[in-house]
Amino acid sequence: MNSSPPMCDDYRVYSYPYCINAPVQSWNPPSKLTNNTNYQDTNMMKLISNLNNNGFIVQEGKLSYIDILKLCSDGKVDSCLGNNVGAPYAVCLLPPAPNQHPSEGQEPPIGYNPKSADNYPANINYLAPGFSSKLRPDEAIVLIGQTPPPALYYCFRSYIGFAENLPEKDYSNDITAGDDSTGFYHMIFASLGDQLNNYNLWTGNTPNGQPGKPFNSSTIIISTADISINQQIRTSLYAAGYSPDIMNNDNIPVELVNMGLDAGKDTFIFMMRFALWADQNIGKEYINNIDKYLKVLRITPRSPINNLTPWPVPTLKIRETGITEYQVVPNCRRDLNHLRSEIIKNYAGKEYDTVDLDFVVAIPDNYNGLLRDMNIYGDDRDAVYFKTEDFKLTSDDDFVMVYGINHKRTGKAIYSNASFYGVELFNGVAGAFSTVQFPDTAIPYFPKGYNSSQFYYVYKMARKADEDNVVIIPYSTGNPQGKAYGVDNNQAARIVFRVYLDQIAMVGPYIFDIIWDRAILFKKR
Repeated sequence: MNSSPPMCDDYRVYSYPYCINAPVQSWNPPSKLTNNTNYQDTNMMKLISNLNNNGFIVQEGKLSYIDILKLCSDGKVDSCLGNNVGAPYAVCLLPPAPNQHPSEGQEPPIGYNPKSADNYPANINYLAPGFSSKLRPDEAIVLIGQTPPPALYYCFRSYIGFAENLPEKDYSNDITAGDDSTGFYHMIFASLGDQLNNYNLWTGNTPNGQPGKPFNSSTIIISTADISINQQIRTSLYAAGYSPDIMNNDNIPVELVNMGLDAGKDTFIFMMRFALWADQNIGKEYINNIDKYLKVLRITPRSPINNLTPWPVPTLKIRETGITEYQVVPNCRRDLNHLRSEIIKNYAGKEYDTVDLDFVVAIPDNYNGLLRDMNIYGDDRDAVYFKTEDFKLTSDDDFVMVYGINHKRTGKAIYSNASFYGVELFNGVAGAFSTVQFPDTAIPYFPKGYNSSQFYYVYKMARKADEDNVVIIPYSTGNPQGKAYGVDNNQAARIVFRVYLDQIAMVGPYIFDIIWDRAILFKKR
């Protein structure tokens, strides 16, 4: 962007990396952070001892920030998986299970005998060793440590990662992995329930779910497929000195997954995402060193437990509230048509042809995608997703005008954003949080004093910063960061919109209760 969007000064609580006046400062962890770390280390040693004494094997994994654009640029993956621009991700890199062969780049598990005929095949190796792992139904994945610094949004969830290829089905257009020893897989990447987020997480600052600020605070997340295993983990945690008031369940519904360590069993991914740090530099410090703040344990019974009590398929949060944006925003049809006409009048003239880009649902709900055996790219039920049709910028003078409803002001979101993608790599290279960066930008397009103008926004996605409120689309060719950090002219592109957390339902709004954002492609004649 060529200048700071107007909201950067007013919206001081949640900075955004493209706001050039965001505060810049170094960060030294406060002393209480160090003391808390020592306390947690003592408890951790007690926990591991308790679990070992109770017949469990404990192995440490690692929570790691993933720069998917760099991995794709370096040729390590062939898709950026629809990364949300400006919203980083971290994933759990798990060690192999006991008696499982390590995949390339992994250390062997505790007690590993490479010559044993009883060893299970390695996990498929995609993106990073341990990123997508098979699990026994009697295992637990536990995160213990400190929550992120203040941000508008952060969350955690378990996902089904890859599933075995179905017979007689064509997966040539899918993301695939595996071989004869591991089994042949395709990516599903579907969440297994609602998210744990900073609005519902139990932490030291929000014990037992009480109101408070769930930042820089102790927490525990327990991922299991079995109720009895969950209870045993909780008992061991409590005996080690951890409070039940900070323990959170991330349940895996066994009926929807295929667990086990044999070839062809489902793999699982555990992921966090973050959006809109209060201080960009403190946020970067946290995520770049996230393994120092949150520890990951893979906990496995020494002897497999067969008499299990699996978690049921959960009742997902209801998106509908009985209130729609069509009711909240008066005269919305007339005003959107007026806004479109004014944008075209302002920019088209005799030099440009215009195309009103069509929209479709981008990502279905999690269980819908899972049962349709399709890749839904790490969905989040706290959001809804819709996208433009594919299009191309054919010259440096082409641009896209993005406009629509400020979903935060209608109460249907805490924030919404749009990301510009290349279709081939599904790489998000430019984006904007419209509710944060561009509120009130539609006011000049309406008569002076028109009250409803507050519900709308307008900005441009373009190659050049020739005015205010412009999001710059970088090139791929010659990009110093790498090819996946940009999209060239004449390459297929699309824009994906996300609307996060209905303020009443506290889950993503029902997709047909919101007025979808709009986009007009301007092509130089």
